[in-house]
Amino acid sequence: MKKKNRIIDILIVVFRRIMCFSGYKLYKDAKDARESREQFEQLENIMNRQVERDKPTPLTAGEKYASVYEANNHFIGWITIEGTQMNYPVMQTKDNPEYYLRRDFTKKYNYHGVPFMDYRCTADESDNIIIYAHNMKDGSMFSAVEDYMSRDFYNEHKYVKFDTMNGYGLYEVVFVFKIDVQNNDFRYYEVVDFANIEEFDSFINNAKALAPYDTGVSAEYGDKLLTLSTCEYTLEDGRCVLIAKKIADIETKYFDADGNEVMQE
Repeated sequence: MKKKNRIIDILIVVFRRIMCFSGYKLYKDAKDARESREQFEQLENIMNRQVERDKPTPLTAGEKYASVYEANNHFIGWITIEGTQMNYPVMQTKDNPEYYLRRDFTKKYNYHGVPFMDYRCTADESDNIIIYAHNMKDGSMFSAVEDYMSRDFYNEHKYVKFDTMNGYGLYEVVFVFKIDVQNNDFRYYEVVDFANIEEFDSFINNAKALAPYDTGVSAEYGDKLLTLSTCEYTLEDGRCVLIAKKIADIETKYFDADGNEVMQE
């Protein structure tokens, strides 16, 4: 009887420790999420300070994002999908490719990390810009990529904005798909430049074969592509991938006092 009671006591202690750890993990995740969100909001506020209060202000991309680059010169661009939480800086560290996998913009540990560009890519030059970020349960980071598996979601979010220091880029979504990277020969994450039209067509055909629906949008050799990659949890080593093509590259835009883009006649 004493032995049985001792086992029960041990199980209770183990259970309590598990509960404490789980509670701490939930608290830490929520704290990281809050700090990450506040940090990105602060960056937006810094950018908006340079906008005049009484009239729309013209800004090149270099001017708009200068303060962000000054705060951290790993900054390479800014990605946005309107109507989602995706509104983040994009980082790049060629000598340490996954540096921002679990770090925030200030380089401190944060479970959410910051979206980062593949170390092999060169902004505004590579044929295929690849950006990675987590698929967070709270809908942040690149969770919206998986939402594109729904045709209805795609119909309402057909465009991705990816700005660099050299210009405001607008991309149109071409494909979205899920892939088990350990059990598929399509290594989309290794393709940065296309040597010829055959390589490009092979890339597009592989993506098209995996896509759950046809967007009706095509891509041709010479188009600049943007690939967003995030984790997917129904496959053994799953990724959810969005591929878009650049349709506009604008040098200057106008912004109001709240930082919103405004059209000029």
